[in-house]
Amino acid sequence: QALGTSSSSAPRVPDERQAQANRDNEAFLERQRQEQAQLIQQQDQDLTLFSQSAQRLRETAQAINVELQDQQKMLEELDEDIDKETEKLNFVMKRIGRLLKTSDNKQLCLIIGLVVLMLVLLFLVVNS
Repeated sequence: QALGTSSSSAPRVPDERQAQANRDNEAFLERQRQEQAQLIQQQDQDLTLFSQSAQRLRETAQAINVELQDQQKMLEELDEDIDKETEKLNFVMKRIGRLLKTSDNKQLCLIIGLVVLMLVLLFLVVNS
């Protein structure tokens, strides 16, 4: 019977070791699950922040696009206005050129005097 009792207690030790190993494995697996859950949660938070940043960047890009379109329209209008005024200035310059070719010195002095008078009056109007 001594052999029987010793043989019956011998299998208990491996069973206890096996049970402890199983508990250790379960504890390890639970820690791994928790770590993975935390990692997934952190990744979700990072993705949310990334998504919010991308949305803000999109809104900023759209605002810049609208501003650029407005500026483009304004530049086109300015270009048209400059073209019109250039045509007017060229017309006036041609008329003045013809006038200077056909006029004598008295008319030239009168024109210069009137231009000076106009500039003085303009200066007075602007400063008052």
